[in-house]
Amino acid sequence: MSLRKTLDEALDRATSGDKGAIEVSTPDGRQASVDVVDVDRLGVRVRSVKVRRADDAPIKELAAELPTRLRSLPDRVVPVEVDSALGGGIFRTPVQSHDQDYFQVDVRGRDSEVRRYTVKEGEREEADFTLTRDGLGRLLDDLS
Repeated sequence: MSLRKTLDEALDRATSGDKGAIEVSTPDGRQASVDVVDVDRLGVRVRSVKVRRADDAPIKELAAELPTRLRSLPDRVVPVEVDSALGGGIFRTPVQSHDQDYFQVDVRGRDSEVRRYTVKEGEREEADFTLTRDGLGRLLDDLS
């Protein structure tokens, strides 16, 4: 069963207003953890989306392909910091001004995590984001 379908079934079991991490895995070793703020039949409001891939990919390969593969966010991500020696990288959607929201993808080994941040008056803080169920499924597919 796909990670997308497994998570969608777990979200179906959750009721509107349920909060907290919903964790799922597939027999091939992929895992997802979605920090849910609210869920209904059509969409989900989340704090973060984490995916663990079945296999470890070299960070150099991920850095090269992630900006074109990750299409489920409103804007494309660009590498901000990539360090092969540490096995990780940070990718962000472009920020045009000092008071703007952006998405950040942290990649470490087999793990990727997406969070949204808002910047106001130079201060950065985490912000929830809303996805349709289909959009969340595409995000899981893009990251795994």
